[in-house]
Amino acid sequence: MNKYLVFCFCISFLISCNIGGSFSGANLLGQQGELLVVLNNEYTNTELSAQINSLLNQPEKGLIQSEPPFSVLTISRNHFSSALRPHRNILFIDVHAKHVKPIIQFHRNMWTDHQAYVGIVVPHADSLVPFLETYRSAIIDYFIAAELERYLAGYKTIPNKQVQETIRKKFNISLDIPKGFKLNVIEDGFAWISLESAEHSQGIIIYERPYTDTMQLEKWSILRYRDSLLKKYIPGPTAGSFMTTEYILPIQYKIGRYILNSYTVELLGKWRVENDFMAGPFASYTFVDESQKKVFTIDGYVYYPNMNKRNYTRQLQAICRSVQTMNEIKK
Repeated sequence: MNKYLVFCFCISFLISCNIGGSFSGANLLGQQGELLVVLNNEYTNTELSAQINSLLNQPEKGLIQSEPPFSVLTISRNHFSSALRPHRNILFIDVHAKHVKPIIQFHRNMWTDHQAYVGIVVPHADSLVPFLETYRSAIIDYFIAAELERYLAGYKTIPNKQVQETIRKKFNISLDIPKGFKLNVIEDGFAWISLESAEHSQGIIIYERPYTDTMQLEKWSILRYRDSLLKKYIPGPTAGSFMTTEYILPIQYKIGRYILNSYTVELLGKWRVENDFMAGPFASYTFVDESQKKVFTIDGYVYYPNMNKRNYTRQLQAICRSVQTMNEIKK
């Protein structure tokens, strides 16, 4: 067994660490953000395997430094024993002439609770990479959604009742905020909470404004309003410094049903501090609460200089997406 496979097995048997009280599932194997790829024996450690890894390891959007969406571990089917089946994220690939055409299937809880599984079958090796290219975004999004669900399941077990109640009373919405977060600012239409440690900072910003028209959901409308509030309420460490948006790097604008299964705008980008050197990734979610006639934005940011931030950003995305309006809760 080569060193790479030994490394794969060692990592895969680790029970996921709980960062900030996050949840991994009692029976799940693998670290948070880890993806186990199971491939035919004859194709492991080949050019095909390298192509698969290269495709899956394309950088995650919205982060400052280059980070893949998942830490990919590839093993042969011979080594995919029953002990490894409870891994949190599994991409199972079967290349065999018996398959008439390429097929992809998505399953939850295949071998254990809270597990995400994607199965792909193709008739020959030449068809695998093009097929993966077609479905890459769907595969990555599927595994990310499972990661966020696990984080949120953990946060629900350690609620920060005091902060949650303050947010509920102020905005008439609920958020699954875990213990450790502190309320920094609470004003009309604005709140800022954060989790601080000696090494890093994770923050959630909540703001609202009256809903007038759909233009408020446009990218630049959201960002302009965001910057005006950050300048007003979130100062930097030095005199005259404040948080703002970094526009040199691309800001990803995406529309989906992230919150309440309704129209939501997701922005992924970089924040920075004007007149200082602090910076990091942010993810924001903007939606309309029709019952209150208001536009809400739930914004999460990470500060962790010179370190990977993917998992920390996802922890905040899970919190942001947990928002519910009072009307939804009453249903």
